[in-house]
Amino acid sequence: MKASLGNKDWLALAARATPSSIALIEDDENEVSYEELSSLADDAATRHREAGVARGTVVITPAGTVDSYLVASLWGAWRAGVAPLVVDENSPFAGAWTYSVAELAGEGGPRLHTVVLTSGSGGVPRPVRLSHGNVAAAVEASQDRLGNTRDDRWLLTLPLFHIGGLSILWRSAAVGGTVVVHRRFNAARAAGAIQSGAVTMASFVPTMLYRMLAADPGPYSGMRGILLGGAAASRELVERALDAGLPILQTYGMTETCSQIATVRPGDAIESLGTVGVPLAGVSLSTGEAGVGEIVVSGPMVSPGYLGEPDREGGHHTGDIGYVDERGRLVVLGRADDMIITGGENVYPEQVAEVLSRHPELKRVKVVGVPDVEWGQAVVAIAIGDPEARSGIEVWASQRLPRHQLPKRWAFVDELPVQPGGKVDRVALYEIAKGAE
Repeated sequence: MKASLGNKDWLALAARATPSSIALIEDDENEVSYEELSSLADDAATRHREAGVARGTVVITPAGTVDSYLVASLWGAWRAGVAPLVVDENSPFAGAWTYSVAELAGEGGPRLHTVVLTSGSGGVPRPVRLSHGNVAAAVEASQDRLGNTRDDRWLLTLPLFHIGGLSILWRSAAVGGTVVVHRRFNAARAAGAIQSGAVTMASFVPTMLYRMLAADPGPYSGMRGILLGGAAASRELVERALDAGLPILQTYGMTETCSQIATVRPGDAIESLGTVGVPLAGVSLSTGEAGVGEIVVSGPMVSPGYLGEPDREGGHHTGDIGYVDERGRLVVLGRADDMIITGGENVYPEQVAEVLSRHPELKRVKVVGVPDVEWGQAVVAIAIGDPEARSGIEVWASQRLPRHQLPKRWAFVDELPVQPGGKVDRVALYEIAKGAE
């Protein structure tokens, strides 16, 4: 089954084509067929209509864990022409409003499909408007790159209040595949699902992959692809995973682009190390006249803007700095607002963290800048590792990094602070950095 730009109710299409095929597997045993899930979605759509919810209305949907009821509720909303906004049940947005009529585009403009909050890793989340065209284009481009089919079983451990989780529902239903639901991420359980052959595809953020390899270093076999995105992943982590037999496909995207815009092609993982692959079909991006600069993205999957704000003009300015290499692969250097200017020199934190992560005493490293009287900003390394090894690490680093990139302060932690979706919490990271010595 091929994703269709003309009809986005992929659940209904799959229910008609292969009604007995399994759409969801919950808790490793409860199987829900496409026919059953579509029927539950019909019930949810009916509830919206009977409640008088108009098409184009945004409905706040608090969700702590993923189950068939929540998934059916989302499909029912889309079927009724209602735009769900799924939020963490502990989010301040959960009580913001029950129903809120969205500002719709003019006649002939994009129809509202879903509203998704940005991760908020660097501040307050923003509600992103995604049109039907955005979702359809994103799914088609993803399928073109990954080649997933109805035989694939996609592990869902990401929350549905982030675009990464929602995208799995769309991508799988578009081809009549199966979503294997783990209500909460558990590293050992995820490793077991892969080892047993229960799943063939997965989507992880680097923290999840790191914890899974710590729980079970492998070797693994049988997986067709693991999308790794949502945050920067160190080369050392990716190499460990590849050596363990995990087909890591580094990917880059964001809520405003309806998830993926660049992904490593299956089979190109080793050649593409250090990059996030080539842009997907339909994606146009630029990194400025100098070749290295802010990544600006255009294409049919790019959101028209934020809820309650005017439509954007031109491409989406990602706030990330990067460049396209000689083979057309995108290299992401980090956030523009994370760049550290120390002693008049520019320092990209991810470049420094990449080098430091290669030291055997350091398990994970993040680098941030904090105000400094002498330097303007000081480079601070926050690492999972043994503080007693600091002096040796600093000597090692001095042989591999320019002087201005060397951390002036260090903070050693047991775990990096993360948000519910698994991304590193940049605000909490900065607070730790302020206390570093």
